[in-house]
Parts: sequence; C-alpha cells; structure tokens
Amino acid sequence: MDEQVYTALTFVELTTVHYHHEDPFGLLNAYITLIPIGIAIGVLTLVMFRRDVRTISILLGLFMSEATNYVLKKSIKEHRPQMWKELRGKQSYGMPSSHSQFMFFFATLMTLFYLRKKINFKSQKLPLISLIGLYILAASVAYSRVHLYYHTSKQVFFGSMVGLILGFIWYNVIEKLFRPYLFPLIINHPIGKYFYLRDTSSIDNLLKFEYTNAMRAIELNSKNKHF
Repeated sequence: MDEQVYTALTFVELTTVHYHHEDPFGLLNAYITLIPIGIAIGVLTLVMFRRDVRTISILLGLFMSEATNYVLKKSIKEHRPQMWKELRGKQSYGMPSSHSQFMFFFATLMTLFYLRKKINFKSQKLPLISLIGLYILAASVAYSRVHLYYHTSKQVFFGSMVGLILGFIWYNVIEKLFRPYLFPLIINHPIGKYFYLRDTSSIDNLLKFEYTNAMRAIELNSKNKHF
C-alpha cells in the first residue's frame, strides 16, 4: 500500500531541485538555481506597488523570454543529460537552458538601461558593483544548471546567448516603440488612470523626486492640521 501511494505521488517542477547529498556544493547550487524565481517575484512586486509602465514592460519581457524558450525547446528537441531521466524518470527538452536565458536577458536589459542613462544612481561606484554582481549571479545560475545535471554546457551557453540577444532586442522595443507610442496611451486611458499607472522613465532621479514630493506632502499636511 505504501509503495503504491509513493509511486502515485508527483511534484511541481517549478521549485523542486535535486542535488546529490554527498556533493559539498549541491545545496548551495540548489539555492542559486532558484534565483530567477526570486527576481521574477521581485519584479512582480514592483509592478503591483509602483504601477510603473516601464517596470510592467520588463515583466512582459521576462514572459516573452520564457515563451521564446518554450518554443525553442519544442522545436530543437534536444534532451537534457541522462542524469535528469534517472532523477525524474522521464525525458525532457533542455536546449536552450531557460534559467540561463532568463538571467542573461535580465542582466542585459538592466545594463542597457543604465548605459543609456535610463537608470540613475547617486553613487558612481554602486552601478558598476551592481552590474558586476548581476552578471556574477547570472553566471552562477548558469553553472548551477550544469553542476546539478539539469543541462549540458552547450545548452547553458546557448541559453545565455539567446538571453543576451533578446535583452538587447527587448530594450529597443521598450525605448523605440513602447515609450514614445504605447506608454502615453496607457497612462492616459481611463483604465490606466483607474489603476494609477504611470510613466516615470523621464524622471532623472526617481528616488530624489519621490522623496522631495513626499516630504512636501508631509509638511503641507502638518501645516493644515495646525489650522
């Protein structure tokens, strides 16, 4: 009876990560390989609380990258390493690596936003440190997929290259199509106004802008209470 129940159970592949219990770096790589999920949740959280259309376009880009990866996997039909079949008991396509593609897509997009002065930092060293750290994370995630036997080196390499290319393409879609034509329509539409959607891409220093306006509102509210 217990054996029948065990063989009938399955799992959600989104977060289940296998690693060899004798591998000293297995657990570390298992956590590293989950970084894309954390980034996706972070971007979704920003969308919900900031309602900024450029952040929404970044989230749409992540969905676009994943959809492209799905089509490529189904078209190329290259299987994952044999270890995958031994772990999961089934075959699965692995070309290109979706985790590697996700990370290098996101890293490329953030790099272009900074280089084109679309993201501003008060410090000159912070952006360089942030971008280097982002690419280290991307490379770490790519390595973890090979280390944990989910992908071959070739699948990870091509996933990274596809992510770089799509990141460059999507940046230009945002800046040359969405920003001048689509963003104004969205924020001025009754539905956009109802959900408080806004475009902050033209503000040079968003943190300073929000801080200044928040302090003014606090001071004005304090003065009104005295009257």
